[in-house]
Amino acid sequence: MRSTSLSCALVLAAACREHEDPAPRPAPIAISIDAAAPPDAPAPKSDERDEHEVFAFGDNRVMAHRIVDGDLVVDAGSAGFARYTRFGLPAPRWSLRVVRDGVRAAAPDRLASLELPLTSEQADAATLILARVWAAQPRTIAIKINGRKADDTAGSAQLEAGWQTIAIGVAKGRLAAGENQVVIETAAAKAPAKAPKPKPKTKQDDRLAIAWLRVARDPQAEGDPRDRAVYDAAADRFLLTSGAGLAWYVQVPDGGHVTAHVAPDDCRVDVKAIANDGGFAAGALGGGDTRVDLSPMSGKVVRLELRARDCPIAFVDRARVTIPGPAPTVPEPGAPPKYVVLWMMDAFRAASVRPFTPGARADVPNFEKLAKTGTVFRQYYEQGNESQTSHSSVWTSTYPAVHNVRLAGVGGTWRIGPQFAVIGEILRDAGFHTIGVTANGFVEENGGYARGFDDFRNMMREKGVINGVIFGEKVIKPALEKLHASLDRPTFLFLGTVDTHGPWIARHPWLEQYDPGPYHGPFQEFGTAFDLGINSQSMGCSKIPPPRDIQRLRAIYDSAVSYQDARLGDFVAQLQKWGIYDQTLLIVTADHGEEMFEHGRCGHGGGLVETLVRVPLLIHYPARFPGGAVVDEGAEGVDLVPTILASVGLPPPFQAQGDALRDLAFGVGRGWVRPSYTSMFEFAHTMRLGTWKATVGRSGTPALYDLSVDPWEQTDVAADHPIERRFMTDALGLFLAERAVWKKREWGVVTAMTPRAALEMDEP
Repeated sequence: MRSTSLSCALVLAAACREHEDPAPRPAPIAISIDAAAPPDAPAPKSDERDEHEVFAFGDNRVMAHRIVDGDLVVDAGSAGFARYTRFGLPAPRWSLRVVRDGVRAAAPDRLASLELPLTSEQADAATLILARVWAAQPRTIAIKINGRKADDTAGSAQLEAGWQTIAIGVAKGRLAAGENQVVIETAAAKAPAKAPKPKPKTKQDDRLAIAWLRVARDPQAEGDPRDRAVYDAAADRFLLTSGAGLAWYVQVPDGGHVTAHVAPDDCRVDVKAIANDGGFAAGALGGGDTRVDLSPMSGKVVRLELRARDCPIAFVDRARVTIPGPAPTVPEPGAPPKYVVLWMMDAFRAASVRPFTPGARADVPNFEKLAKTGTVFRQYYEQGNESQTSHSSVWTSTYPAVHNVRLAGVGGTWRIGPQFAVIGEILRDAGFHTIGVTANGFVEENGGYARGFDDFRNMMREKGVINGVIFGEKVIKPALEKLHASLDRPTFLFLGTVDTHGPWIARHPWLEQYDPGPYHGPFQEFGTAFDLGINSQSMGCSKIPPPRDIQRLRAIYDSAVSYQDARLGDFVAQLQKWGIYDQTLLIVTADHGEEMFEHGRCGHGGGLVETLVRVPLLIHYPARFPGGAVVDEGAEGVDLVPTILASVGLPPPFQAQGDALRDLAFGVGRGWVRPSYTSMFEFAHTMRLGTWKATVGRSGTPALYDLSVDPWEQTDVAADHPIERRFMTDALGLFLAERAVWKKREWGVVTAMTPRAALEMDEP
């Protein structure tokens, strides 16, 4: 959303932007007010509750949808336009934030599509699509809506060179409540037979550009509708003309209120939160009322709209969503750790570990004990569904679109580039002795993972067999020996175990506990590669065994989970015996999870389901992380290096896209959904917000899952939940467009951005 300064607020009109658009324009909507700024907000009332903000509407303005006299207005020149462009899949069809004659716009390919979210009222009332369009030369533009021409009689318009506003009729019934696919097609206009041929132009010059679109009900609508709802970043103030507003798709937190001060006193700003099931909460700001209670909608995803009425222009200051209670405070940190241990358990899924998934079967007493004195992150995603992508994101604190390491797909690389600072180098240069001991055959020296390590041992590579069997105790023993030899100096230990990697090997006595009945199939002690169809080039199985065999394999996997838990207990006991446990930052996590036939597959690398991408993350260092804390908001693999470095008093590397997790552990940002994101070789993507999850692949059509009732992701509910679908696609769409430059410590997260985020996204 564009910003405007108060120097042009005396007349809120298109004229405020004359310097941006030299093309002739309709008469502006002139709204005179008595002063350049409204009165100061009054002092808080004594009966106002103790509360703190979790969402600032102004900071998140690129996520807003403009509403003008009930019509949806889309600003194609803003970064937020990416949310309508179907994720740029299978290939980008739009160039965003181009400039034509000084005007910010988006440039479509000859054939490009949008998805526009409409309420039932908007869909029923619309009669035309208005658009501000630029063309380098005369041409034709045609629009299809949901697979049909916008209007049976035409559905197209002729363009002249330069900027112009066009109107294309929309037949009754073309638009529907929910998402609407709008396809825009352009073609060269037919020139008269004797007309001279136009001079050739570059491809860039020839591309159409669109500044805005309006799904309109009134053919007499004039002017730039974006000027009816603007934001002044310096004052943290929205300026809304009567009938204009903004809508966000959000999940209402427990006890959530909307708060803002509205001026002048005779203005009202209606607030309405509507859920997919028809439930709603509503109220008005203004006339002394500074809050609207949304708590009846707590936990629900809603379309949250603010719309002005009763006066020519309303000033809306410091619009926020707040929740009860004082703002969280982060205590002064204790002494930094002398020792740092990062333990990556290969193919170790959170779904099988009780502190991360209550009710999981496997016994994990040591995880449960650590959870009481450490911090548990339950919605933690690695950035890949196999070892190389995920380790690369952890090592560099960058998303796959940046480090580009992937085991499959097109256009990637298999090693971390030298341009990235990696965890071993950073800590070694800071004076740490760096040790790595792993049994993961793909986390090896040639891939860049050993850079900066004084001592790096890949046990799976030593005999040239990368799919052999190395039990965790055989990895932990030399790791502890190397750590013990380094106790006189600060030390970083990377530890990699593979006990839950397929084909899985049974551990006793746990197998008998999880599968006590008689079993006579092929999987007596392990998942045989032949019977599962696993080969050296595969990360998963090609054969699906019968139900009784699947039951056995799941018991074998859970026995390996319990085995790793026992090894964790042994490791902690040794640190305690040496007297260094309280000086050790211990991070226990995994590189990816494992499928166990929940979707007809086993292994990993084959999808983006929760059993693959959601893994445990437990951070134990009571001097800096709260004991017993459980974080249900999103965290990611890119956050680990910033977390480690902040814990030892070091800044993140220059390229870091993640952010340290200590503040989140103490409650900062809690109570408002935060995203977790994963890529599958950069051709498919998934994001989770709370219990909602969206996945999109090459088709550009997202699937939506409600994990609260469907934890195994069996049913795509996108068609039946348009509000939740838009909630997810707004977040995922904007993030995908910006993922190569997104840095959490500067921009926050896509559901709760910093003031800096929108300014930098939308700067020229």
